Amino acid sequence: MDFSWFYQFMALLWKNFTLKRRRLVALFVEFILTLLFAGTLLLTRKILTINLYGPFSYSLQTLDELPAFLGMPSIFPGPWELAFVPSKSVVVKSIVDHVKRDLHYNFTG
Repeated sequence: MDFSWFYQFMALLWKNFTLKRRRLVALFVEFILTLLFAGTLLLTRKILTINLYGPFSYSLQTLDELPAFLGMPSIFPGPWELAFVPSKSVVVKSIVDHVKRDLHYNFTG
């Protein structure tokens, strides 16, 4: 079995260990900074409160007609285009077809 990658990895670890051993102050500073940053993250998570919002309750909107501002041809000329419709979903295609048919508006897409 080929263990050359293992020997290379062990040589790399030994090299890093000897370089760190030569500079004990830098090793100590790196260790302290790692603990400081981890502690800061943990303290921040413990201190901060997370506000959850919802569930929301909206007033009813009729689905029989478009809102008034969408029907003004001077503001929005031309047909509306449905920007994203997943074409592989039969259910979504059915819903889009119902919307096109029920609103009696010139949609493309």
